[in-house]
Amino acid sequence: MTIPSEAFAPARSGARNRRRVFAAAEVISFIARVLSVFAATLREIFDESAYQRFLKRSGIPSSSVAYAMFQRENNQAQARRPRCC
Repeated sequence: MTIPSEAFAPARSGARNRRRVFAAAEVISFIARVLSVFAATLREIFDESAYQRFLKRSGIPSSSVAYAMFQRENNQAQARRPRCC
């Protein structure tokens, strides 16, 4: 006795759907990683990461006084750097 090939059709489509879901999950994961790197880059460009490192190093909470201290320290460090050309 042979089993008709139609009997396996739902199993094949189920496997195909699982592969599609897995592929979609990979795409979403990749997009999330790209957006994460992009956000981290923006935080570096706009000194948000440097400010967070300053707060952690200083052991103080975020406030307007802490930001003024960060700005002062940052400006002093930039003033000491030699300029090229």
